[in-house]
Amino acid sequence: MGIPNSKFEDWYKTGADKGSKAAADRIEQILQEDRSPVEQSDCSFQVRRQGSYKNTTHTYGSSDVDVIAKLTSAWHRDLSELSEDEKERYHLHHGTPDYGYDEFSRDVWRWLSTRFESNVISWNGKAIEISDASSRISVDVDLVPCIEHRYYKSYDGYQDGEYETGMAFEPRHTGEVIINYPSIHYENGCDKHRNYKETVRIFKNARDYYNEHFNTFWTIDAHSYGIECLIYNVPEDILKRTNRADRFDEVLTFLENEEWSEFDQVSEMESLFGNSNTQWNTGEAEELITRLREMWEDWYDTQKNAQLLN
Repeated sequence: MGIPNSKFEDWYKTGADKGSKAAADRIEQILQEDRSPVEQSDCSFQVRRQGSYKNTTHTYGSSDVDVIAKLTSAWHRDLSELSEDEKERYHLHHGTPDYGYDEFSRDVWRWLSTRFESNVISWNGKAIEISDASSRISVDVDLVPCIEHRYYKSYDGYQDGEYETGMAFEPRHTGEVIINYPSIHYENGCDKHRNYKETVRIFKNARDYYNEHFNTFWTIDAHSYGIECLIYNVPEDILKRTNRADRFDEVLTFLENEEWSEFDQVSEMESLFGNSNTQWNTGEAEELITRLREMWEDWYDTQKNAQLLN
């Protein structure tokens, strides 16, 4: 019989916005204080929300708010699409900035470390983690110091050039560079059918419900970003279905039968699946679809889990 439509009335809604914008604004205010080394550097930077709160795909279980502090007066670049003449012109006009990513990320960390108690702030991976145990913010924040990234498509002169804008950063102590395109991701998600974002929330909530309530030895490890991208590749004639239970079933059917090699990330700047540090592996995606289909088929099987009848 499948999962009843009444369950999807819970799963499609957004979670509460626990002061995510206020937290981002507070971080920006702190970095703009007169004694802040970031402010004293005279660089240009932005502090913005990203991730599920920005994209309105956050669910009831969402906790940490993703925030970026992006240096915009300098940039990381990809010139691979340019001709040799264009590359030469670019290098003629642009050198190494005096204040770049290394200086900016160091100053962001150094200043925030003085403004938050040591027991509520840490930086051991991709993001500076700030706990809501601090009196300065009301929600946990994952803050990524980053620099503007430009993917050049052409370059004719100092002021000219066509490029896509993203962000680049280095997880601490790794030396690797991660590049993504949150603004394009956001715009493309908004341009998709209006049911796209609620369908993402449905699948994220279904994943969480399976992990928390379904009586099985299996766990779905699919991350939220991967789910957003996977659903983005579903045709709009499926996403526009009004009945949410039918839509869920049809999305599963499409993903079970489709070839995934052509699937893009929401930004459409990179394939969804692959071996780079910004791509997903098909194993986790396949596990997601397999387990959600199992939950769909076995929803009323009391031997699986009596809670599912409630």
